[in-house]
Amino acid sequence: MSPYIQNISPSYVIRSLLPKPCGTYILRYPTANDELISLIRIVDHSQETSTTHTYVILSIRVDETVYKYYIQHYRVPYVEENMYKDSQKLLEIYNREQNNLKNSKFTPLQHELILPPEDESWFLDRKYFQDINFDRIRCAGMNNQGTSTAVWQCERQNDIKVFIKRFKKDNSYFRHELSLLKELCHFSIITLYGQFSDNHYSYLVFENGGKSLESCCPLKFRSMRPKMKFITNIGFQIAYAMMYLEKKNILHRDLTASNILIDSYGFIRVADFGHAIQKEEGKNTLERSQTTTGENRFQFRFLAPECLPDVKKRQIPDRSTIFNQPDVYARFSSKSDVWSFGIVLIQLMIDDPRKPYPNVPDVNEIPRYVKHDGKIHPQPPGCPLDMYLILKQCWTYEAKDRIPFTEVRDRMLLLNGIFQ
Repeated sequence: MSPYIQNISPSYVIRSLLPKPCGTYILRYPTANDELISLIRIVDHSQETSTTHTYVILSIRVDETVYKYYIQHYRVPYVEENMYKDSQKLLEIYNREQNNLKNSKFTPLQHELILPPEDESWFLDRKYFQDINFDRIRCAGMNNQGTSTAVWQCERQNDIKVFIKRFKKDNSYFRHELSLLKELCHFSIITLYGQFSDNHYSYLVFENGGKSLESCCPLKFRSMRPKMKFITNIGFQIAYAMMYLEKKNILHRDLTASNILIDSYGFIRVADFGHAIQKEEGKNTLERSQTTTGENRFQFRFLAPECLPDVKKRQIPDRSTIFNQPDVYARFSSKSDVWSFGIVLIQLMIDDPRKPYPNVPDVNEIPRYVKHDGKIHPQPPGCPLDMYLILKQCWTYEAKDRIPFTEVRDRMLLLNGIFQ
């Protein structure tokens, strides 16, 4: 029986293949998400031919101890008319290519997985998740009720480490994050596996992307060259992920080293989309920078000037005190995320990653320093000039003049080669 080409989302493929034995595979049609990833990837144009191949995607559950990830996706091209009607030939192409390459990572195809229509709720059965303890991890976030590592128990596969975020029942932040993350499927973006709930809480289940990048700081290297090679590699990966978000019209708005995970292989995941929004033209470029109780919604040390509250001097009669009167709106764009990206790299180069602008100890003085005075973060000790010049382009005062993520990625790649 010939394999069946399925019309399903890549996210559904990942969470369905994950608990299955190695060699389980799905043959599927490409989606807009696949085309987007192809659009932003670095291509060696010298290898391209004039022929444009139509293709399908072959997704295989692989051994993560060999591949360093769980699911491998292959493009399987076909040039013969109606070849897709005989899908067995498509698998033969995969087998032939792998044999020709003599790839030691080659995963033999074992069993085809045919999936039912996708459950739009992304529901997962709570009984498969063990070792949940919300007291184990320090404290809850601003919009959730705690986090926990856990184990996803699989019947025919090694147990999988996951990360669970807990929300109060009927919490709007839970619905927002679930809705947003269902739209994303990229290696360098944290993967949402699904959700479940009980009488009191709702839960989101994520891949375990490792530890926070902030927890790695300050970085310990014997010399500047390997340190900068590490930083430029991280910068390349973050910029690539942010290019994907930009194409999806998503603004992260809270890009910090604490919200970026790094695994034991050095791969990063951009995480924590609690502040993220999907832009709609003319509808949501503005956001209140403070809550109704006067609390700051965002972390001032990572914000671009246009996202910081205005500093207005107001003299009180018969008193010498000058108060800061904050403006209520902040303007966000992908270029404000570029600014935050530059601060993330600074975090990797300073002694205390929690406090960029160490020369400004009072966080409430950041709006004056950055927005009113137009100052940028000073060059950290040991930061090469070539790196700092790129960071300065991330911090151009006018958003429209800032370097785009595409160029940031390419320059990180270039610098990484220099620090070989």
